[in-house]
Amino acid sequence: MAAEINLARTNPRAYAEIIEQYFARLGDDRVNRQGDEQILMDEGRPAVAEAIAFLRSAEPLPPLSLNWCLSQAAQDHVARTGPLGTIGHEDPDGRGPSERASDRIGHRVYCGENISYGRNSPREHVIALLVDDGVASRGHRGNIFRQSYKSIGVGVGSHVRFRNMTVHVMCMDDLPAG
Repeated sequence: MAAEINLARTNPRAYAEIIEQYFARLGDDRVNRQGDEQILMDEGRPAVAEAIAFLRSAEPLPPLSLNWCLSQAAQDHVARTGPLGTIGHEDPDGRGPSERASDRIGHRVYCGENISYGRNSPREHVIALLVDDGVASRGHRGNIFRQSYKSIGVGVGSHVRFRNMTVHVMCMDDLPAG
């Protein structure tokens, strides 16, 4: 999963082509057909076109370093929210990504978080976050391309409402892999 995010960060123009191909069968009815699966979109083609334009004009960024403690913080969120079927960035105790990551790192860190639900592959999760269909702020895309983020942790697991979920905790600190 981190490799897929880093592909988008380090080569946004190539990722624009990936998104263009992924949505080649997107109909005017806002249904994207992927094999036997049909994904209904809120905005449809305008959100896809906006993401492609963004990626074509984005400057490449350095890759994020994968950090084990951040991955544990992301996995904690999956473990606490997936079985309950809840969504969002706060866990049942009201703690956000920075608090969860700080607990795992052992000192205060400042983090952002992306969460996606119900996709079939790491690529589909990242595509959904970059297109950010139905998210007016395009905040997930903004997180992926935030230059101040240096490291990432990834958690993946089941979700009772959406089949699965992926959590990315991205941190401004340049944390070691361990």
